[in-house]
Amino acid sequence: MAGKSNFAEWDIQLVSQRTMKPIDDDSGVYNVLQANDPSEITLYSDGNGTSASNPGTMTDGRFTFWADSATTSVDISVLTSTGHAFFLEDVSQSDHHIEVNTEKMENTLIIPFQVVGASEAVVDTGFDILDNMLMKDCWIHITTLGTGAVLNIGSSTTNGGFASGVSVAATGWPVTLIDEALVSGSSLIGTFLALGTGTNVRKLHKRANATSGANIIYINTTSSSTAGEGYIYLTYLRLPA
Repeated sequence: MAGKSNFAEWDIQLVSQRTMKPIDDDSGVYNVLQANDPSEITLYSDGNGTSASNPGTMTDGRFTFWADSATTSVDISVLTSTGHAFFLEDVSQSDHHIEVNTEKMENTLIIPFQVVGASEAVVDTGFDILDNMLMKDCWIHITTLGTGAVLNIGSSTTNGGFASGVSVAATGWPVTLIDEALVSGSSLIGTFLALGTGTNVRKLHKRANATSGANIIYINTTSSSTAGEGYIYLTYLRLPA
């Protein structure tokens, strides 16, 4: 009799909410996290424990991965090749298809972040800014403080394009990143979104696409003595082709 596998399989197909037909997508990105926690989990490409990338790239609108058999549910952040973003919570092995509202224009991309130890290490999140994404705003939620850590969020060419100098040394929502006016010298809205130098009042619509450096990145600019983590929220309008 075969022994119990050390790995559990997830096999999920994206389908159109309007037509209920499978979505064909060969470059959309999915990021698998612990349920209710921004920590990425270790993924495998088969039941034998062959290593797989996380984030991963879907094939034919489908993502299949394995995780440790002790894992019973996961969260998944998804950005399709056509600019649809959604966050799936508590996804179990029995969930085999996800409906996508292909007409939705207002989107929020949710990206996990972690800061550990040394500063100035640029982290490529695996997500890119697409040409049809009209970026609107940026927030973060700190779930575990990173003592002394200060975060920039941006692109591969402007590392503070969305947010610059955000302290992640306390849990919650940094108020100076939420406020419409400059409150202090920290937690500033980045140059992609700010109205002008020295202020963090949001522009109504500032396109930050591939010309701004497609890769969405973050960087801890100050060494942290403890590991911290949380979520980055990027809101945008998805423009029709």
